[in-house]
Amino acid sequence: MTERRPHGSPPTGRQRRRSNRATSPVVGCVVLVGLTVLLASVAVAAVGIDGARPESTPQAHLSAELSATDGWPDGQRLRLVHEAGDTLAVADLAVVVEVERTGEATRAREFPTRRLTDDHVRGADLFDRTYAGVDGELDAAHTDGRWESGEAASVRIAQRAVDLRSGDRATVRVIHRSSNGQIAQIEVQAS
Repeated sequence: MTERRPHGSPPTGRQRRRSNRATSPVVGCVVLVGLTVLLASVAVAAVGIDGARPESTPQAHLSAELSATDGWPDGQRLRLVHEAGDTLAVADLAVVVEVERTGEATRAREFPTRRLTDDHVRGADLFDRTYAGVDGELDAAHTDGRWESGEAASVRIAQRAVDLRSGDRATVRVIHRSSNGQIAQIEVQAS
């Protein structure tokens, strides 16, 4: 039996309890759905931010020598030595060389390789494209893919491109391609 009340009169205690009972489950469901959505968005944001974090640049100390002597296969060779620091993954490296006297610059990448081709070089055509053009840890025949302290690598500057003279200066940069960070920048003088 339903109690009726006159229009405008306040609800009785029994009628008030009935009207409040239905709101508790609805409010509870809305709060739970809201919390679920909030937690899911925080989790997605955390995973997305972590995945977008760039790879850190390895730290290593490299030294360089530049030979101005004539002759194939050892003339005009840029020799790099890994002196100390992190082991470098050769496949992640690029070598940038800029010869001060001519202003020409080039970038070699996609190591290890047996020889440099158009796929490996960007910029001026300074590097020797023969099998004598790459040696040591950058040469696919002589590397395990890891350049460790004490190991050397070299590239040869082609004489047809630049005839290096004793005293010529060059800037050599070794770049970690995955992070686009610079591992080393070396000013070297040809001898």
